[in-house]
Amino acid sequence: MDAGTPQRVDAVSRRLVEFIVDDLEWDGSREALLSDDQPVSLPEILDSTDLLELASFLEDEFGVVIDDADIVGDTFESVAALAALVLEKQDQQHPGSDSSA
Repeated sequence: MDAGTPQRVDAVSRRLVEFIVDDLEWDGSREALLSDDQPVSLPEILDSTDLLELASFLEDEFGVVIDDADIVGDTFESVAALAALVLEKQDQQHPGSDSSA
């Protein structure tokens, strides 16, 4: 399945980082969250309440439904994994379209 264009992945990733730093008040750097070399593990920096807030944000911001089964290990491991989940869900909801994030 197409994970989306690099532009879509980048847009979703940057919006996620903005939310984590500004709304969830994580005190790390934005660059660390966007790093592909050594991605920050979200479950290690966010508590369970933050992860639920993040799931709610994804639903509101990107118009996707985050199931309880999605809030686990691999899908919430990093910003890149979350961006891929959002784009996959958008593509499932709107097959054949390249909807912008």
